[in-house]
Amino acid sequence: MHTSNAVLAWANTVHGAVDEARSELGLDPRELAALTLASEHEGCTMDWLRQRIGLTQSGTVRLVDRLTARGLVERVLIPGRTVPLRLTAAGAGLLKAWAGARDRSVDDLLAGLSAEQCDQFLSAIRVALQTTPRDRRTADAACGSCTWPACGTDCPVDLSVSDESR
Repeated sequence: MHTSNAVLAWANTVHGAVDEARSELGLDPRELAALTLASEHEGCTMDWLRQRIGLTQSGTVRLVDRLTARGLVERVLIPGRTVPLRLTAAGAGLLKAWAGARDRSVDDLLAGLSAEQCDQFLSAIRVALQTTPRDRRTADAACGSCTWPACGTDCPVDLSVSDESR
């Protein structure tokens, strides 16, 4: 089997499964990333968020407007030009539901592997993720659908960030 074919087939399979789970929750990928990032970086600004989700300034404003209208995030009103964002309880609940749906999807995909094969597979993924150099914004974007506390200080993507971009 050709390595690229196998890796891309696996990536497409995972993407399809988690995309279905995300869609069932009524989120598009950028909405999920925005909620995840706002959850882990309370008080982040729209400009900070824009740099991680790949939208224009106006696109980011519209995205935050949609999430605000759905009661998932709120703009914190403080004096000054910046407007910090905060996840609401509903937003946190939706992220919790996402984590469960995502984990079930991935568990289903890994069900055919033995415990030893699963450990080997995850070890290989960890090495591949950790050895791909990233800047901070790219790393944050890569983890836009993750449950950040689950990795703690041992996140392979976080460990791939060069010291000068931290």
